Amino acid sequence: MTINLNGLGGGGGGGTALGEITRLYQGFPDDYTRDGQKFLRSGFIITSGWDTSLATSVFPAGLWATVTSGFGSTTILSVATDGAGVWVAGGGGAMRRSTNNGATWSAVTSGFGGANIGVLATDGAGVWVAGGGGAMRRSTNNGATWSAVTSGFGSTSINSVAKGQANVWIAGGANGTMTRSTDNGATWSAVTSGFGSTSINSVATDGAGVWVAGGSSGTMTRSTNNGATWSAVTSGFGATSINSVATDGAGVWVAVGQSGRMTRSTNNGATWATVTSGFGGANISALATDGAGVWVAGGTNGTMTRSTDNGATWSAVTSGFGSTSINSVAKGQANVWIAVGQSGTITRADELTFGIDTGNIVDYVRYL
Repeated sequence: MTINLNGLGGGGGGGTALGEITRLYQGFPDDYTRDGQKFLRSGFIITSGWDTSLATSVFPAGLWATVTSGFGSTTILSVATDGAGVWVAGGGGAMRRSTNNGATWSAVTSGFGGANIGVLATDGAGVWVAGGGGAMRRSTNNGATWSAVTSGFGSTSINSVAKGQANVWIAGGANGTMTRSTDNGATWSAVTSGFGSTSINSVATDGAGVWVAGGSSGTMTRSTNNGATWSAVTSGFGATSINSVATDGAGVWVAVGQSGRMTRSTNNGATWATVTSGFGGANISALATDGAGVWVAGGTNGTMTRSTDNGATWSAVTSGFGSTSINSVAKGQANVWIAVGQSGTITRADELTFGIDTGNIVDYVRYL
């Protein structure tokens, strides 16, 4: 939710605004804990009244609440969104779709039968690609219906797929297999990944021609020509497997994996440095960013951490999964985030912003 600062009674005195907040949210104090999560104040000096330049500022991924997924106890392996309210989630032979930004979900006939749907991606303009085992299916009507595509993987597992610039898509999987599409996912051709027989677990792109792939034994390769050719990169993982890589699209990348390992690049994936993830020894499987400095990572035992400084530091978050593992997380429109995982669990987080005008200081109460 967002409380529009300009709709809270003008400015200057502070009483009207704070009174309005406490009317809407009973018992609202300056510092408080809700659902086990801590809220704190941070101040802004302004000249007078509301600082309207901050009226649309939000601190997303705040409170996570369980959503009825319709998967029952089936493990959900992947979730993705077009960024305009449509989401698709897939798992053990099941696929469900939301058209109201993840609030409710309906069954979709995916064509995968009982096979796992392990990966999902979209171009954000109606085309989706889903992979499970070596099977691949594609939708051109925003995930409503799906048709078979020859992936080039045969029976080899597809572990990741992503869309880049100029209708280029890359898929990576077991045995170092990588295929590339230049016609928006309709047809696919083999690419030399640089992984040899090592499994590729994740591929991602900045949307401007740079791609990074990460996988087993800490193997990482990078492409600067939109996935046509790939070169080895020192990932900082040693022999520890990389499970997921992601970027803000502006030069910052984060890679996560087994045993709580996390590394970060600030030069578009060229070099990487170790980051304290907050997971201890728990495996990290899921990673996403809003592209504006906020990141969320999830993994085993429902562990979730969050960064508000573009992946430099991370703090624990109550994910709503309990001890259930998180397999995938994504960021949608209006600062909605969704995480999925074992036992058919889906949790959803909305933005949360409060503004309090106290004379010449506006205090923002934000989730940390």
